[in-house]
Amino acid sequence: SAQVGGITLEPIIRSMAFDGRAVVVGFASGDIPKIPANLLLVKNCSLTGLYWGAHAKHRPEVFGESITRVVGLWREGEISPVVGATFPLAAANDAVAALAGRKTTGKVVLTMDDA
Repeated sequence: SAQVGGITLEPIIRSMAFDGRAVVVGFASGDIPKIPANLLLVKNCSLTGLYWGAHAKHRPEVFGESITRVVGLWREGEISPVVGATFPLAAANDAVAALAGRKTTGKVVLTMDDA
């Protein structure tokens, strides 16, 4: 699987075109990179953080619109979430432990069956 961010964020910024843009969405790798500000200056590029959940609190209308758009893309088959693990509801604690232990990739799904 390809890693985006973490230790690769600085090389990504170094390879960006003039006036390029990069978005930091999270730190799934566990590494929080430090980026030299001079890279942003000499490339005239931007690095933006995006914490989607903050929109629910600060801009609920934007959050609602984004949920509607993402669900629409999913229904139309334009996007397909990656399901990395499935757990029955009875094993919800195991699912949380897998997430907390960084043992998962993609989405973790709880099912309503006993299997």
